Amino acid sequence: MTVQKKVVLITGGTSGIGLGTIEYLLEQTGYAVISASRGNENISLAQKKLGSNANNVLFLQGDISKETDCLKIYDEIDQKFSRLDCLVNSAGITKLGGIERQTLEDWNNSISINLTGIFLLTKTLLPLLKRGKNASIVNISSVSSEKAGGSISYCTSKAGVDMLTKYMAQELGKYNIRVNSINPAAVYTNIYIASGDYTQEEYDKWSEEKALSYPLGRIGDAKKDLAPTIEFLLSDKSLWTTGARYVIDGGKSISK
Repeated sequence: MTVQKKVVLITGGTSGIGLGTIEYLLEQTGYAVISASRGNENISLAQKKLGSNANNVLFLQGDISKETDCLKIYDEIDQKFSRLDCLVNSAGITKLGGIERQTLEDWNNSISINLTGIFLLTKTLLPLLKRGKNASIVNISSVSSEKAGGSISYCTSKAGVDMLTKYMAQELGKYNIRVNSINPAAVYTNIYIASGDYTQEEYDKWSEEKALSYPLGRIGDAKKDLAPTIEFLLSDKSLWTTGARYVIDGGKSISK
């Protein structure tokens, strides 16, 4: 008997946690993977990194903070699969600075992508998720949702993601849709380089210095450290888990 693959959409799926999760899911063989991201250039880079595995991913282009793009993503998934079993809301941006340094544009951009985008895309895709089997949503939050530092807009948006996760879990349970969050500490991604806050060289130095404060002696790896837990929450192994917050931080929260 052929086992039907779970249809999973991963936003921010061309870099960082999103791409690491895609790489991991492709190795599990039980998922039909869709990647959504804003830029065609990023899609090309991701396809190059995935190599021949890129042929097993449906790449969609769209800005999740725009309703027209969310509707376009809905239509493309509906036409090809007619349902959605899993949604990983991984798209995110940051810009360093507090209330004195950040501009209104910095603030609006972070809230728009990190928080409003999750609300808007999930709301848009809800009819597809209702058709899914044991549907599961995983929101990528952060330990910054509870610990202030680095970026005022990022911390605030992630605190919002935590409450959004709880609220959606409570509301969507009646449809057998589970909603949980992953809250990592520092993970090696390109988020600070994309923001213009660091060059690659500066970020690598920062990562090495940051690792010293972690009990496990390193910062996180998207594919190795986060993706397995994300996949657990997407799978039928977590059918009675919803509204939960999974802190994956290398022990950072218990460090001195």
